[in-house]
Amino acid sequence: MRRLYALVCLLSWGVLAFGLSPYDAGSSQDARAVFASIAPYYDYMDPNLKPWHLKVDYQLHDESGSAAGQGVFEYWWVSPRVYRTTWTRGQSTRSDWYTADGRHLTKNAGPPLSLYDYWLQSALLSPLPTAAELDPAKSILVDHGLALVNSHSRCMMVVPSQVTESVARTLPFGTYPEYCVNKALPLLLGYSVFGGLQVRCVTFTKMQGKSMPRQIYIINGSQQILSARAEPVTPLDATDPALTPPDDATPVTLEKRQISPDKESRLLEKKVAPIYPADAKSEHIEGKVVLETTVGPDGGVEDVRLVSAPSTSLALAAFESVSQWEYKPYRVNGKAVTVKSKVEVDFSLGG
Repeated sequence: MRRLYALVCLLSWGVLAFGLSPYDAGSSQDARAVFASIAPYYDYMDPNLKPWHLKVDYQLHDESGSAAGQGVFEYWWVSPRVYRTTWTRGQSTRSDWYTADGRHLTKNAGPPLSLYDYWLQSALLSPLPTAAELDPAKSILVDHGLALVNSHSRCMMVVPSQVTESVARTLPFGTYPEYCVNKALPLLLGYSVFGGLQVRCVTFTKMQGKSMPRQIYIINGSQQILSARAEPVTPLDATDPALTPPDDATPVTLEKRQISPDKESRLLEKKVAPIYPADAKSEHIEGKVVLETTVGPDGGVEDVRLVSAPSTSLALAAFESVSQWEYKPYRVNGKAVTVKSKVEVDFSLGG
């Protein structure tokens, strides 16, 4: 936790010349008001934006820190209804088109992408909690920034409301998504999840009045998982051929389906067993970790959220396992569907 606080304090000094209008995220501001004030600077679906194109080069790293695969992420945007995303890494490619007539089409080749490929997109284009996640009826905000009087950053954890407020305020930093913002400028400096995973935004640029990170790192403890650098955003011709889906692109329903854990388990094709953390074993911590997963139309795990866990180390171990699972695509009326479900990972000292 101290390392992350030191990081965001240091970063804040590096963005003072960024050129955005000052705003106040000091301790006098309500935490929800801070999110509301920074949100317009990260609204990349703003219909007032002119068409733009983004290209990002990124590198995945293995457990030893060595390079494990280079990738490119591209984003073409014309309007809130017309845009395209494409990932290319090794033998894996995925493109998604969203068209003016309300269709979503996709074209995939090779193995499913990893969860971290999708997290890169989130860190770039939708890094803040949604309005639904910030609904006071659905979440508790734990404001760790109030205790950091001399800090240039402020960190706030968004805890689901099924956790009692008294328990939420005792949870370790970053157990649930914790967002750190600059107190003087509308910049998200990074966020932490599962107690040990960090997404760091290191340098920034201004894009049509929006805040755009230029460098992103995903780190597990002291181990770097992904590093990325965005090229300068360029104008886009609204008639660019890249925005036209090919004839062999597959229709995808825009609706996300909630399915039962039993139904999700029947779709599972690749399961990676969790590793019991040594610290949890030594402290005789056991129990069930409950996660909410999002599985894309290609069967790859696109996101994992924590519902509950006996400890942060067990939560992180469950995440590292489930994030590698692969599924058969779930289809409705012949169309692949993005699905959400709950997964339980049981850690028992008795085996």
